[in-house]
Amino acid sequence: MNAYLADPLAFPQTHPDGFPKLEGEPVFDAAKHLQIEFPETIISLREFGYPDEDIAQCPCDFGITNVFRILSDEGAACMLEVARLLEPYVKSNARIARNVRGGAYQSKFLRDLCQSEELTAAISKICGTDLLPHTIPHQLGHLNYNPKEVGENVDKWHFDTLRIDFVMFVTDPYSVEGGEFEYYLGTKDEVAQLKKDGKPLDPSKIKAPTLLGPGYAVLQQGNMVVHRAKGLTKAGERITMVNGYVPRDVSFPDYTRFDQLYLVDPKHMAASEYSRHVSWMGRELLETQLKGFEFSEDTAKMAENFEQVAEMMATAAEALRKAGEAKVEHFGDD
Repeated sequence: MNAYLADPLAFPQTHPDGFPKLEGEPVFDAAKHLQIEFPETIISLREFGYPDEDIAQCPCDFGITNVFRILSDEGAACMLEVARLLEPYVKSNARIARNVRGGAYQSKFLRDLCQSEELTAAISKICGTDLLPHTIPHQLGHLNYNPKEVGENVDKWHFDTLRIDFVMFVTDPYSVEGGEFEYYLGTKDEVAQLKKDGKPLDPSKIKAPTLLGPGYAVLQQGNMVVHRAKGLTKAGERITMVNGYVPRDVSFPDYTRFDQLYLVDPKHMAASEYSRHVSWMGRELLETQLKGFEFSEDTAKMAENFEQVAEMMATAAEALRKAGEAKVEHFGDD
């Protein structure tokens, strides 16, 4: 099936129970709150050690950036205000002690920031491929808060349940001790083998980008980059925000770890959001055939197009039937 730039999927109009809307929050204004400065350094997946066949399954060869600015000072202050308003709704899972997912349902500021056309265009330019804000709302504006216990890591070594995302500091990283964001300059298969063999990660490959302040971020192809967030070494406040994107070219294989999302998000929402996401992809793939209609005798190609959609739907159906059978995946703390 030929590449096709999908139309965006609007945020759900139905408001779910258990996600009360914030009152008295700031109003997002891209002109005032964004101050995007493009990163100076981009490390490719090839530099991580990935072979061509793995890279071919990705929408781009982009791996990770150095730290770059997203929010203005005013925007960072507003984002911190919103994060603190959402903190009473923190939950935990087997990987992260304190986080808020689904905040885009509660905060219009967060939702408008995460779906900002200006921000999406900039992130697309950095990656070198057209993107859209993630079509699973729980992948928009995920917030991580430091654990109450000093020394406990914010997040364990892992790779993400989505392709493209940025990790942005909401609090000032220089106001606390510890809490570094780290990534491993190697493949996830390498990390998995080291863990299987009971060996430590190569310390020379553990990188900690230089942090610059609140409103600054690292952009990564999250399902390919193994990373973590270290714990604080002294009591303080550390908050980061993670925003996800999907390739606008829906001919790329979908990478949505529903088996993992079902374990950390409300089950009815994880299942419904995933079903909606897959339905959108299926619709957009079929739209390529309608918009690109021409008379042809190439029945093999026509069959291949239908098989691609059918395979995606069958994969999603199997994932839904197996919901709850998996375990939360991570590589641990060390």
